[in-house]
Formats: sequence, C-alpha cells, structure tokens
Amino acid sequence: MPTTQGGVAEVKIACIGECMLELSELGFDKGRARLGVAGDTLNTAVYLQRSLPPGAGQVSYLTALGDDPFSDQMVAVIVAHGVDTALIARRAGALPGIYAINLSPEGERSFHYWRNASAARGMFGAGGLALGALDDFAVIYLSGITLAILPPDDRRALIARLAACKAQGARVVFDSNYRPRLWPDIATAQEAMAAIWAACSIALPSADDEAALWGSDDDAAIIARIAAAGVSEIALKRGARGPLLWRDGQMNTKAYPPAKILRDTTAAGDAFNGAYLAARLAGHAPESAAVRGHDLACHVIGQPGAIIDVAHHPAGQSA
Repeated sequence: MPTTQGGVAEVKIACIGECMLELSELGFDKGRARLGVAGDTLNTAVYLQRSLPPGAGQVSYLTALGDDPFSDQMVAVIVAHGVDTALIARRAGALPGIYAINLSPEGERSFHYWRNASAARGMFGAGGLALGALDDFAVIYLSGITLAILPPDDRRALIARLAACKAQGARVVFDSNYRPRLWPDIATAQEAMAAIWAACSIALPSADDEAALWGSDDDAAIIARIAAAGVSEIALKRGARGPLLWRDGQMNTKAYPPAKILRDTTAAGDAFNGAYLAARLAGHAPESAAVRGHDLACHVIGQPGAIIDVAHHPAGQSA
C-alpha cells in the first residue's frame, strides 16, 4: 500500500533479483578493471528510483548477499543510489556472484559469469526472505533472471505469491530477460515464463529474448501471446527500433530516433524499464512513458557500464 510522506502518496516498489560484482573496462595490458555493482533488476531499481519525482515512491531491492566484506560494500553502494536495502538478506558463509563484460568494437556486450553458488540463489530459502514481505508493496518488479536462479520449488512459490499479490491489487511487472545458460533446458524456461505472465500486470519483454525462447520474431505474435495470458499492458523493447506498445487491445507503432552515440549497450533495457515505470507511476500515458524510457536507454548506451554515474544521468528524466 502507498505510504504518505509530507502529504504526498509514496508508492512502495519492490525489485527482486540478483546483484553481482561487475568487472568492466577490462585492461589486461594494464592489469586492471573497473569494479561496479550491478545486475539486471538492480539496474532497473536504480534507474527507477532516479527517475521518480521526489516523494513519489521508494524502491526497495530484495535479494540475498553474504556476510563477507564484499557484500557489505555492495549494500553500501545500493544505499548510495537511494534504493532501500532493508530486505536484503545476509546469508552466513555465502558470497555474491561476479560477472565480467566484454565489448566488441561495435559496442555489443558479452557476459562471463561466476555465480553458480551466489547467495541470491537462496534468497527465499533458509536464512533468506519470507514471501509474505511482498504483500507490503504496491508494485513488484522482477525478471527472467530472477526466476532462473531460484530452485524450482522457490520459483513456483514466488510465482504463486505474485499471482496472489496481483489479485489483491498490486501491479506485478516482468521482463522475461532470457539467459539460456541459467536454465536446465528451454522447456523449463518456457513453463516458468508462461506461468509468470499469468501473474503479471505490466510486461516489459525484449523481442530478441522472446524470439530466442519461443522461436518467433514476429512482434505482433509476441504481443498476442503475452496478452493472451491476461497482461493488460505491454512495452515490447526492440533495440534501436524503439518499443512497440500494446494496452487493452490497442497497438501503438510510434517511431523513435536512434541513439546518437553507441559505446556500451549494457543495461539499455534495464534503463528503459526504470524510466518507463517511473513515468507510468507518475501518471503518464504509456506513449509518454515509452519516450522517456527510450531516451534514457539511448543515453545509457553512450556511457560505459551498467549504471551510469548520477552526474551523467540526463536532466528531465524524472517523471
């Protein structure tokens, strides 16, 4: 439920997922790399919090980390971004995951992970979070990566809880963000994705992820399949082409300008999600929200790393 701060309704927003230590700008010749803290849902949490008008909402990040010094520093970084960390579980003896970004000359990224035993995989297990904590939030955001890293029983329990939250009036928002290596097989991924769409209010998928998972790159077919699950609002991200919007049976095919600078495509979709949701929560129509999301994504891919420095966050992005 919304809380009140200074007479302004403040929406409580949960972002659920895995944050990791990020290694970027790898320079083997110089023996160094840029160290950061990121992860798809954390990226969205940060961009969402930055894009919200002051007092309009508070984003909380829900995950599990270890009890090690690296986890301590990760929590401090998240706090510095203005995201609430009260529901980050600290699992004794566990460690966070690590990933490295490798960039092609064209700015396309590839990822290399060390995460098989990350603390986040047990976020809803022993020493982790209670699913009942989700009942306190008006908006709940997660991704396909969130589902992929969970044990099967925890995954099913989370989806069931989200369906209950939706039935009670919460807005459940999902980005399918399909990473084949995180799933035992494609059938398991398909089953989980189909189940979560039925528990979802707003869909923010990417066309390439949906094509990889379901074998169809037809935009209209992707939207029709997701809409059939009971989702009322869809923003299908399509890279440089911009998003395709669908809401309550109506399609919007607006054209979007391409990015002026392409340096690093990491977190482009996450940035779009954050700005889009912030605008929608502030009362903007999907068309206006999509413009804000696309503009922020274009800006982010002109900077290095997943979460750009706040000093480089474009003015006017608050909804």
